[in-house]
Amino acid sequence: MLIQFSIENYKSFKDKAVLSMVASSDKSHESNLSVVGNSERVLNTIAIYGANAAGKTNLFKALATAIEMIRSSNKLQKTTTLDYIIPFLFDETSKEKSTSFEFVFMVENIKYVYGFSANTKAIVSEYLYAYYSFKPSTIFEREEDKYNFPKDKRMLDQLAEKNTPNKLFLSTATAWNYDKTEPVYNWFESSIKTFSRYEDMIKLSLAKLENEKQDGLHEFVIDLLHESDININDFEIESRAIEDEELQSTFGPFYQTIKDVQGFKGRKHSISLKHIVQESMEIDKAYTLNMSDESKGTENLFMFAPILFDALNNGSTLIIDEIERSLHPILVKYIISIFNSTQRNPKNAQLIFNTHNVELMSLDVFRRDQIYFVDKSTKTGISELYSLDEYSVRKEENIKKGYLLGRFGAIPSIVQED
Repeated sequence: MLIQFSIENYKSFKDKAVLSMVASSDKSHESNLSVVGNSERVLNTIAIYGANAAGKTNLFKALATAIEMIRSSNKLQKTTTLDYIIPFLFDETSKEKSTSFEFVFMVENIKYVYGFSANTKAIVSEYLYAYYSFKPSTIFEREEDKYNFPKDKRMLDQLAEKNTPNKLFLSTATAWNYDKTEPVYNWFESSIKTFSRYEDMIKLSLAKLENEKQDGLHEFVIDLLHESDININDFEIESRAIEDEELQSTFGPFYQTIKDVQGFKGRKHSISLKHIVQESMEIDKAYTLNMSDESKGTENLFMFAPILFDALNNGSTLIIDEIERSLHPILVKYIISIFNSTQRNPKNAQLIFNTHNVELMSLDVFRRDQIYFVDKSTKTGISELYSLDEYSVRKEENIKKGYLLGRFGAIPSIVQED
């Protein structure tokens, strides 16, 4: 589980910003959190609000950037620059400083703290601590090319010699089978997922649906559609490789580049869905429709279902940018309820999303520490991240009304001329 994420000097976040999943002492909605490790109370869902261009997407890009750096670090050539490091640019000092990321998370009841800072040329610092007991143990520390290894020094010194200035030591050590970094790297590889584009979600979902008969995914999709009041009783998916002729007709002059240089391995999917319709008091009849004939809402929920199933099945952390772009607000509320349910979410999966849907902004749905805001100063261009829990809000208060009236900031300031 993700416990905390922090960034500093990334895009509009000049100063340190902290997204904490640690539950406060608030006793409301106790099912909205999980108790893990040494009695760590960790939130299952977080909703993030803010005006357009306030920095919500930058926060999600920071998460995605850090995770992708970890996953792809070992593939870098020695001369490759780290172009995805983008510091705060509206300040001459910040432009020259490094960007910092830190994750606190739980893997198999062990809490880890992993962080690094980097500029476009190299990794400036990096560290990994593990809580095997109540006190942290240092796995490694690094300041540029200087390393500190309290344990396994001889082995890790050899691995450090194989590392390059632009690579993360976490990735290098794991690639060489160091057992203490492996669970950490694997968590970043498979247990935390970010989605900024609906197309990325579709791509992953289709890959999972090709094997949908396994592990109960088929039944989960049907049940989710039924629970969402969508009358679909079954579905079938067929998949085949896209032939060269189809590639050529689709991509024209770019065909050879896509096929050879990018190694394109496209597949074509056909999804049919079966509806049972009552034709009379005694007769039900089955009709099959292609996905292209279904509503956009049905298609979006269908495509989200494998992602949701995977997260709940593996206790993963899902991070979705503007979740309502692909799902109806009522369906979003329903999905939130699944993550906030002890019965439906026994493996402590998490959902973090940003949204403009103020109908979800209710203390009947969330605890105060589950609602975050991102606001940006029009004078400095600096984004700030803060929680509703920082305000004195009564449990019976209408926070939606307070937000729209500007009490918590993070809303558009529109100047109307007479």
